Amino acid sequence: MPYQWLFESLAPLFEVVGLATIALAAIYGVLNGVFFVRFLIYGYAFATLISIGSVLLEEITFRRYNRSRDIFILILFCCFEHFPYRQLHLIWRLQGIWQYLRGDFVWKPLKRAGFSSSP
Repeated sequence: MPYQWLFESLAPLFEVVGLATIALAAIYGVLNGVFFVRFLIYGYAFATLISIGSVLLEEITFRRYNRSRDIFILILFCCFEHFPYRQLHLIWRLQGIWQYLRGDFVWKPLKRAGFSSSP
């Protein structure tokens, strides 16, 4: 449970503070633009390679996918995992924290739109 509180529940707040710090550093001219762009590119490349390696390692170990097309699609998704999905995930986690702090603990009914059978 301490792991959950420290690293999962509070992580979105730390991430927002980090993004705000970067924005303020850019506004006040403290941030070196060339270094920042290089850092983003290298970080994105490293994280993407780690994700691709994880997909390939799982396939080598467990052989879960029957078609090589499925593996290719997973590798393609690895390129979009860190941008824009991570930012969307941050927004969703912040919404969850806000709902929790407001005391909203109930599941909302989900209106489903399934397939309609033809008469």
